[in-house]
Amino acid sequence: MDLNTNEASTPLADGKDLPHLSGPAAFIRQVLAAHFVRDCPHIVEIGGHIRPVTEYLTHRPLSVLSVDPKTPAYEADELNGHPCRVRHVPRKFQEVEYDYAPGSYGLVLLGYSLKPFGSREPLGQLLFSLIDNARVVVIEYPPELDRASSQVPAIVSRPNLKVHCSVELVLDDEAIAGSPFAKRRFYVLHPSTR
Repeated sequence: MDLNTNEASTPLADGKDLPHLSGPAAFIRQVLAAHFVRDCPHIVEIGGHIRPVTEYLTHRPLSVLSVDPKTPAYEADELNGHPCRVRHVPRKFQEVEYDYAPGSYGLVLLGYSLKPFGSREPLGQLLFSLIDNARVVVIEYPPELDRASSQVPAIVSRPNLKVHCSVELVLDDEAIAGSPFAKRRFYVLHPSTR
């Protein structure tokens, strides 16, 4: 997949990637996430770092919002040659307003590792509202990362969600072999009432 082939392509940072997410196997996370949100008219991603899911989307969403303090700022009015409001916002997710109709968006949380923002904890009303109102939630994280492994069970066990599927991934890249970042857990969650 050539990520820089058209003018509407989102920019990739040059050489500023995290070593544990820059190897060839790491991209499977975005490919899987894009597959599971393919029926969503809007995509909201929290934590896309410098490689948001945007480039991996194959359907025609109406909008894509990726929020991460390290993502390069980017805006476009098309994606893959089709009308789409694309925004990559370099901020903490707690600093952004989200105005989506319930059930209209897919929520993508790749590399889940949310931190507090001032006195605002990551697991709070804002995040739970986004999770509870999404059409589908895709969450992926390294289970050996304490911050993620202590928070993800509170998301996966939400009473109004059911696990659609879960996958254990091992990224077989030399740069991370033997590190806790090579093992990943991937969940797809659907509302239990839809």
